[in-house]
Amino acid sequence: METANVFFGIDDYMARFSSYIKRSEARALAQRYVVGLMMDGDRKSVEPMSERVHASERGMQRLLAEVKWNDEGTFCEYRRQMLAETDDPQGVLLIDDTAFPKKGRHSVCVSRQYCGALGKVDNCQVGVSMTYVGQGFAWPYAMELFVPESWDNPEDSECLALRKKTRMPEDIRHREKWLMALALIDLADADGVPHRAVIADSWYGNIMAFRRGLDERKKRYVVGVYSDTLVFLEPPVFEEADPQEKKQGRPGKYPKLSKTNPLPVKVSDLGKCVGETDWEHLEIRKDCRGEPLVIEAISRRVFPAQGYRKGSIHEEVWLIVERRHGDKKTELRYFFSNMPQECNHQFEYPPKTSIRFSPPCSSFFYFL
Repeated sequence: METANVFFGIDDYMARFSSYIKRSEARALAQRYVVGLMMDGDRKSVEPMSERVHASERGMQRLLAEVKWNDEGTFCEYRRQMLAETDDPQGVLLIDDTAFPKKGRHSVCVSRQYCGALGKVDNCQVGVSMTYVGQGFAWPYAMELFVPESWDNPEDSECLALRKKTRMPEDIRHREKWLMALALIDLADADGVPHRAVIADSWYGNIMAFRRGLDERKKRYVVGVYSDTLVFLEPPVFEEADPQEKKQGRPGKYPKLSKTNPLPVKVSDLGKCVGETDWEHLEIRKDCRGEPLVIEAISRRVFPAQGYRKGSIHEEVWLIVERRHGDKKTELRYFFSNMPQECNHQFEYPPKTSIRFSPPCSSFFYFL
């Protein structure tokens, strides 16, 4: 097979992975495939890529569908090489979803689900990804394909047929995305990746079990939350049902919020009450033109109230409110964080309840 150096250094780079692909023909095809991914062109399917790199379309199809290679060893070698060049004790692990729109239904794990690339629910594959971000670098650390429940139904003949057609391994099953994300963080810990925090968007941040998983791993975090998320402004007090008290109906199953305890409020209600002079202006980094990137933010200690009707008690966290000015409107964004912070600022929250907010330290937003 004719070889060509389309990119300088590609031979030396691919040689580092040669031991994980046994056959020489497969190694040559793998190099052509990597070159095709790096070349210009919107379509990265086999047919247009094979034409661009002058490779056999049938051979490329065999590479993707039939050739056996050590994927675990390959990815481990990739991470080892990248960490040797880039590591930062002040870095962060960024958790996110990466969606790949698909027109057909026969690619592995394709289903109708939210597609960030399209901004709507549509046919796509979704991968749970983790990016390692430091000062001056960012690179994809790991990704795992999400298996929708429709692809893990042993009672569904169509599901079984699709798994067989796509040669999906038997041990690959549906898992919640937040569990997949925690597994990626465990992988980074096993590799000894230096980092100071985990960053995630609202889809992950609003999941109580995900935040608790981070706490159990002793991770500092800054995670987005939805604007309708409820929080207590003071430690909530719960009381057990009195067994002596006679009541009609079923006895209470969970501890109840004390009648004297104020009800939780939405974080958006707190955001609306920030006075114009209360916002702290923070320069967090330079943008792509070297200009300073300035944000407005404010924070205070709160207690998340998710599940409080079932007696759930959450850890105390910082609620961070960020204000961004767009061309047409001003947007407020909300985050929970367990990172340390000092200083306090105060403004009034109706009805005549004193709420203490703090100018947040820039470390909250350095990588957001």
